[in-house]
Amino acid sequence: MADTYNDRLFNGNRARRFLHERRFWWLVDRLRRLSIRRADIIEIGCYDAKTISYLERGGIAVNRYVGYEAADYLVDGVGAQWAARPEVTIAMSTSASDIDLSQTFDVGICMETLEHLPDELVDGYLQVLANVVRGPVFFTIPVERGAMLVAKQLGYRIFGMYGDRLSWRDLLNGALSQTDKIPRHEHAGFDDRQMIKRIARHFNVTESGGLFVPYFTTLNFTVGIVGSPRTVDNQPPHLHH
Repeated sequence: MADTYNDRLFNGNRARRFLHERRFWWLVDRLRRLSIRRADIIEIGCYDAKTISYLERGGIAVNRYVGYEAADYLVDGVGAQWAARPEVTIAMSTSASDIDLSQTFDVGICMETLEHLPDELVDGYLQVLANVVRGPVFFTIPVERGAMLVAKQLGYRIFGMYGDRLSWRDLLNGALSQTDKIPRHEHAGFDDRQMIKRIARHFNVTESGGLFVPYFTTLNFTVGIVGSPRTVDNQPPHLHH
């Protein structure tokens, strides 16, 4: 099957590639700030596990990596792609019950994934990450409201950019950040503010801000969130430096 996702986001238009690569370099930067140079990593929504490549290009060694992906057509192919790396495991997951709770990790990653999950599955995955990750967890989520939503929708309409077009009524509600009035599906009706609140139920949110304009959320395509274990019952991070 042709990899239309990577072709569309990473192998085509340079501007689009820059925007979508930003989350990986943000992740590398945050790991460096925490002096993490080697780690056991779990990633929810790994797609083809390209995160590994960006981490290693950024000088972050992957001691062990387990990536979970919901698309069954990807899992076997991606597993074969990384077969020469015994420390890399790609597994299928369509709900939090699929995650192996017997393993623990230094770092958790979940980028551009939470907006695609059915609402009833979100807290299950967040709780699993809280249970198995001893150190920081990194999330990125899209901004689908305010000025950024308007810019995206105009791009879809005027320039033929790839993306779902909202009705004019939903676009108006989104422009006013009234996402609760938009039928929820994938990116449509997604509210970064509400998702950050949900993440904060399971982690201490130590950072939350736009990847491009930190203090003005709706001028960003993406928000980055860093969480840490919430309770003293969690084991302290055992990181490989």
